[in-house]
Amino acid sequence: MIIGVDAGCLGLTDKRLQVGVYQVAVNLLQQLRDLDKKNNYYLYSFAPIEKELLSSFGPRMKNVIVKPTSGWMKIWLPLRLAKDKPDVFLALSQVAPMLFSFSSPKVVGLIHDVAFKKYPALYPTSSKHDSETNYLIKRADKLVTVSEKTKEDLVTLYSANKEKIDVAYEGVRNLPKVKKKLDVRPFFLFAGALKKQKNIPTFLRAFSLFVQNTKDDVDLRIVGGDKWLDDEIATILQQLDPKTLEHIIFERFVDDKRLAELYSSAIAFVSPSLYEGFGLPFIEAMSFGCPVIGSTAGALPEVIGEAGLLVSPLDYEKLYDSMGAVYTDKTLRGNLAKKARLQARKFTWDRFAKTIFSIISEYER
Repeated sequence: MIIGVDAGCLGLTDKRLQVGVYQVAVNLLQQLRDLDKKNNYYLYSFAPIEKELLSSFGPRMKNVIVKPTSGWMKIWLPLRLAKDKPDVFLALSQVAPMLFSFSSPKVVGLIHDVAFKKYPALYPTSSKHDSETNYLIKRADKLVTVSEKTKEDLVTLYSANKEKIDVAYEGVRNLPKVKKKLDVRPFFLFAGALKKQKNIPTFLRAFSLFVQNTKDDVDLRIVGGDKWLDDEIATILQQLDPKTLEHIIFERFVDDKRLAELYSSAIAFVSPSLYEGFGLPFIEAMSFGCPVIGSTAGALPEVIGEAGLLVSPLDYEKLYDSMGAVYTDKTLRGNLAKKARLQARKFTWDRFAKTIFSIISEYER
C-alpha cells in the first residue's frame, strides 16, 4: 500500500517548533521503518525535510513537497492526494485535508489534546483548532488518542464514537546518557513551551514562597522556546521581590544533551499545567529518575500515576508545599525517583507505533 502522511511539521527549521507533534512524527516514522517491511510512505510537507532526518526513516519513505502553503490543507494537498491515491492517510497534526470523494484514502487521525476546547481563552486560534478537530473526528475512519482522558474528552465534548477510538501512549525519546550531575546550585526545573496552558505564573508564585521560606540558595531553571510566550509571565516577574528574581534562570531553548543534564540534576521537574493531553516532558524527566510535581488536570494523573505529586493547578500554596516536601525529605525524593524510572518504562515509541501499524494493516487489500 501507499501510506500518505501529513509531515508538514518535519519541514520546519525553527528549533522552537521542533517539539510536540514534531517529536511524535519523528519517533513514529523511525519505528514504522522497522515495523513495516512492505508499504511505501509519502511524507507530504510544504518545505523539504532535512536530508539526514529523512534518511533516518529508511528507503520506503520519500518526501513529497506540496506548495504553496496558503490553502495547503484545503486545496493543494487534496489535489496531490487525488493524483497519488494513497490507500491510507495519517493525519498526525490533528488536521484532515479536504478530500475528494472519488480518491479518498482511509484516514487515521491522531488527537493530541483538546485544551483549546476546554480553555478557549488561552488560545487565540481556539475556534480554528476546534473546527479542524471536529472535521477530523467526523472524517476519520479511525482515531488514535494519546491518553484515556483525551478519549473521554472526545466523547464528551465532540460526541465522538468511542468504538472508533484507540489509545496509544507516546514514548520517551532516547536522550543522551548523563555521566555526572551539573555542578550548580540546587534547582527546580520547568521544560516546555512557555504558553498559557503551562500555567507558569502559578509556578513562579509558588517558587517565590519557597525562596522566602528557605535559607538555602535554590534556583528555578525555566527551559523552553518562547514561540507562544505567555504575556503574564512578564507581569508576574515584575511583581516578584528582588531576592526571588536572583534565583530564576531562563535557559530558553537547549539541545538534547543539556536537557538530559538538567533532568538528571534537578530537585524536581515542576509543571502545574492547566491541561495536558499526555505530558511528554513529565515522562522524559521521570526516565532520568527526576521526581515530578504536576497538576490534577487532564491526563497527568493517568500518566504520572503514583510516581509523582499532584496538586490542583491554580493552588500555588499547595504547589509550594509539594516543592518544599521534595526538597527537604530525602527519603521522599528517593522513593519518587525510583517510582519515576519504573513508570517511565511503561511508555515506549515501539508500543505507540505498533498501535498505528496495526490500524494500517487492517486496511490491506
